[in-house]
Formats: sequence, C-alpha cells, structure tokens
Amino acid sequence: MLTSKHEWLLDAPPAATNSRADTPLYPFLNRLVRGEDLSMDEAAEFFRIMTDRSTYPQQIAAALTALTAKGETPAELAGMAQVMRAQAVKISTRQKNYIDTAGTGSSAAKTFNVSTAAAFVIAGAGLTVAKHVNRAVTSGTGSADVLEKLGVKVTGEPEMAHTCLNGAGLCFMFAPKFHPTLKRVGSIRANLGIRSCLNLLGVLSNPANAPKQIVGVWHQSLVEPMAQALALLGTQQAWVVHGEDGLDELTLTGETLVSEVAGNKVRQFKITPEDFGLPRGTIEHLKAAAPEQSAKIISEVFSGKRRDEARSLIILNAAAALLVGGVADSPTHAARLAEQTIDSGQAQNKLVRLIQTTNKRQS
Repeated sequence: MLTSKHEWLLDAPPAATNSRADTPLYPFLNRLVRGEDLSMDEAAEFFRIMTDRSTYPQQIAAALTALTAKGETPAELAGMAQVMRAQAVKISTRQKNYIDTAGTGSSAAKTFNVSTAAAFVIAGAGLTVAKHVNRAVTSGTGSADVLEKLGVKVTGEPEMAHTCLNGAGLCFMFAPKFHPTLKRVGSIRANLGIRSCLNLLGVLSNPANAPKQIVGVWHQSLVEPMAQALALLGTQQAWVVHGEDGLDELTLTGETLVSEVAGNKVRQFKITPEDFGLPRGTIEHLKAAAPEQSAKIISEVFSGKRRDEARSLIILNAAAALLVGGVADSPTHAARLAEQTIDSGQAQNKLVRLIQTTNKRQS
C-alpha cells in the first residue's frame, strides 16, 4: 500500500538537512510544511523573523508558500498583522471615529476603483477616512494608480498623509511608504507570483490604526477568518464583505455576504441593494482596464454626468461605511446621506481639496 507524502513527512526528522539551513526561521518553516497551525504569539515571532534583513530569501519564499498551502488561521493573520502594525510608520489623528475602506484585490469581478471613490463620499458625509492604498498587483488599476490620474499625489512622505487626515478628514496612505520593512519580503512575493498572506495582511495593518473598517475580500472563504482576525486585533466595528458575483465590495447584482465585527463578537448575514433602497443592476459595463478609465468614471459620477450603476455602486459602498461608522442609523438613511454628498458637491470638494493639499511643495 502506498503511503501519502504527508505520512512520510510527519515521520521525517524535524532537524534541518544541513547546518546552513538551521536558522531562526527553519523551525516555523518545518512546522508549516507539516501542516501545523501557529498560535497568535508564534505567528508574530514568525513574521518578525521573516522580515529580518538577515533571513535567507529562499526560506522566506518557502515559508510564504508553505503557509499559503496550509491556509492561514485567524490567529496567524492577527499575529502577523500585529507585527506589521508595530513595524509601520505611524500617523496620528485627533479624530476618535474614523474608518478604512480597503479590499484584498484579486476579485473575479473587475470594476473601477469603487472603494477609492467611496472614500471621498464617506469623508464628504462627515466620517473621517484613513485609507490604506497601493498600486495594482492583480488588476489593471490599483487605488494609488487611479488617485494619481485624478490628480492626488499619494507617493509623498507620511507627513503629507498626516496633514490630509487632520486637515481634510481624508488621507490615502501609500503602503510602500508606511511599511518599509516589507520591501524585501514583497519583492520575494512578487517573484513567486502566488497569492499569499501578504495579500491579506495589508487590509489588517492600517498605519493610522483605524478603529472601524470595511474590508472587501476576493473569496467567500476569507470572509469569516478575516473578521475573526480583526476581532482578535481589537477592531471596534467592521464589515468584511464579498459579493456573490465575486466582487470584493458590496455588489449591486445580488447578495453580499457580510461578517460583522463588533468588539470581540462576529456575526454573519447577507445584505442586498434593496436593503439600502437601491435597485439591482449589472456591473459588466463598469470594468476599467486602466487607471484613466477608472478616473473618468469617478469624475463623471462626482460631476453628475453619470447616474447609472457606477453611481449606485459608489453609494452602496459608501453607505455601508457610514453605517459601520455610526453616522447613519439604517441602510436607507446611509444611502440617502451618500446620495446627498454626491449631489451637493461635497464628494467633489473633498477630491479638489486633496489635490490641492497633496500637490503643495513640502518644506
């Protein structure tokens, strides 16, 4: 009878095959290859070692692959995110109630940058936004890419994000500027070409420590564990969402699966556009293959030229954030606030202010 690879692997000696491989990361690599889960504290130490400049890149690549193949637990995600937060460049705010709206990317349904557009609407409605952004990795247009096409400079030093957060009530934190210790690991991940824990950790590691979040995930199996990780990290209130059409946002086409975090409690439910007083619609025509296309859609919605599903999709996702942030007391109330923010020009005003602020020459 043939034995499975797992059986011989479990019986193999745990020691490294040679002394050069006997590094601080090796015991974790060995456990992950065997399919063992790490505790939250162990995952934190694993991530500290993995981001150390002296760690072998080959073992980092192997560890990322082994963890991905095993599957990350909520405790592992929370432990690694805890270290990523600690290592990040921090910005502070006088605000007590503010939110991040970010997605993991990689969704099956591709649209323009909805959460980026929603951020201006949310801020225009009076809820401060501290949004984590990056360039595109698995799509044609990332948040940072479309913001640049809109005229917002996002790659400045962290001090500029601090100024925007406290002055305009809205900032976009460009991940490479805030997580310098991840540059080496990120490069290794990019060369691997596989999705890994780093695709998930960005949305769990807001440098402004946002107490409230809307997190979009690319697969329904991630909804619950990401919510559990946020609960372990002490997030006050959050929704982790996945549209039934594959969108890593709340969707217009049907139901959205939601895991709600409220303190240390997590509950799951489904929500529809009708709950917000919005009609269902198609989103096939809302794809954006390049940042220019995405910026054009956002600009047309803010200027009132577009009143189609693009507008509804922005309203839907902004409304969810206003609900989580406590600015609105019901989904329909939240949607009306979002609509009024666009129609009154407040969303456009936030965009103009951010363009002006981020393009000022820093002394």
